[in-house]
Amino acid sequence: MLVIQDRANNWNFPGGKQELGETPVECAKQEIQEEIALYIHQLTEVFQGDFYLGHTKWKGYFYFAESVSGIPSMNEMDKIKGIRFVNSKEKINFPIELSAAIETVLTSNLVHDKITKWI
Repeated sequence: MLVIQDRANNWNFPGGKQELGETPVECAKQEIQEEIALYIHQLTEVFQGDFYLGHTKWKGYFYFAESVSGIPSMNEMDKIKGIRFVNSKEKINFPIELSAAIETVLTSNLVHDKITKWI
């Protein structure tokens, strides 16, 4: 799994806010390209849910990247402090508000033992 470290030293999956008229899949692909210079060719949704970060409610979508091209790099240095590849058993300090969703994603049959194809 690829995770990024944000300004607050939290680790998380790449992502961002959906623009008006943009689908969740288009948003995911665009944010990943902007943040870490990867081009996502195929995504599979593994989870979606509503979350509260502070007093703000938002809907989160989590995807597995089936096929990807590019070399990960930190394009948005003002937002990202680090990039890591980790295995699912490795302990990562994700934001507490997302812990239940991330646990669901990590234990999902849709991602268990899957490998992203790099093209």
